[in-house]
Amino acid sequence: MKLRWIKLAVPALLAAMLAGCASAQTQDDGQGTDDGLGESTPDIAVAEEMDITLYLPNETADGFEEVTETVKAQPQGIVDALIAHEALPADVVVNSFELDNNGTETQEGDVVSYAVGDTLHIDLDLSAEFAEGLNGMGSTGEGMMLGSLVNTLLSAYNADTITVTCDGAVLETGHNVYDEPLSFMQVSQ
Repeated sequence: MKLRWIKLAVPALLAAMLAGCASAQTQDDGQGTDDGLGESTPDIAVAEEMDITLYLPNETADGFEEVTETVKAQPQGIVDALIAHEALPADVVVNSFELDNNGTETQEGDVVSYAVGDTLHIDLDLSAEFAEGLNGMGSTGEGMMLGSLVNTLLSAYNADTITVTCDGAVLETGHNVYDEPLSFMQVSQ
């Protein structure tokens, strides 16, 4: 009787061990990945590129030309496209980017509710090269450079306002202090 029990138990134990080893391996079946701890991370489709409208200063610096271009789907990709068109100084880097809206969060007991707002806002922090480039411009050039950045990002992310800082500090030039959110910029003629 004992021998029969061992004959049945050994194959069952081996099968259980092999099944345990197989479940610890990461498999990509479209359902996510297993981190080996029994928790899976869902696969999320992330676009690598996006079509956007670049707002580029025109030749007479009295308006913007709108150019549609495919760029890397990230804020730095948009900034790089503006640099390539000489709308921004070379070497400008996006330090941080945050897109949020004016939604409200409420809590009743243990239940937290979030109501999405209707105004999207961007907080953008750039490297010092952006501020240096603005400071090297006259007031018209400053307006065109800032307008190119602001209008392009607001359009790309369908946002209403943007706050631009440089290395975590308020953006300040010899012509203006940009300590308030900016909206789509029109060129005054």
